[in-house]
Amino acid sequence: MSEGIEGVEGVRAVVWDFDGVLNRSGRLQSDGTYRWQRIAAEELGINALSMARAVFGRDKAALFTGKEDILDRLANWARAEGVDLDPEDVLELWFEHDHDPDPELERVLGLLAEAGVVQVILTNNEARRARWIAQDAGWAEKVDAIFASGETGAMKPAAEAFAQVETALDMAPGEILLVDDTPRNVEAAEKRGWLGWDYGPGGAMALVQALMPLLLRARD
Repeated sequence: MSEGIEGVEGVRAVVWDFDGVLNRSGRLQSDGTYRWQRIAAEELGINALSMARAVFGRDKAALFTGKEDILDRLANWARAEGVDLDPEDVLELWFEHDHDPDPELERVLGLLAEAGVVQVILTNNEARRARWIAQDAGWAEKVDAIFASGETGAMKPAAEAFAQVETALDMAPGEILLVDDTPRNVEAAEKRGWLGWDYGPGGAMALVQALMPLLLRARD
């Protein structure tokens, strides 16, 4: 990754990934589960790894493009395991414990807004969590729009996911910057003509430096 972003001066919109960027949660633990799954196991007395495999381990695309409902998968798993479980309880624990906003990037959001830059979230997330992120967690008030695969039917790095954003924003590819922690997503965006930034943990300062030409607009 270079220290700057060639062509950033012409950017009119920043497209943020959510998990792993704006949200610091979402990284696998050594046992193959996520932190929220371990908490669910402790509080609900369930086998987290078994649940993760049954719910997320098969045809993830169907879940993350809205073709299947996560509540149905959770209910089916609970029946198969003989577990007395309300799937809604699992979702509540997941959503609450898998949400850890990066305060440094939240400040960047504010600075970009002051500079007049359009900002949206483009995330691969199932529909129920997407709605929670937008409404309960308040992200709909922090950005101009949220594009979640569970609602749009298109997942990154598919071209359709990026095309939907271009159409909604009515902007040319070269006017859009993607900030994402998954290299293949950044590569796919760049192939369309977008600018891209491969974000790494704790990378807020480097990103701010790269975005400085945009941030300085607020002083003009």
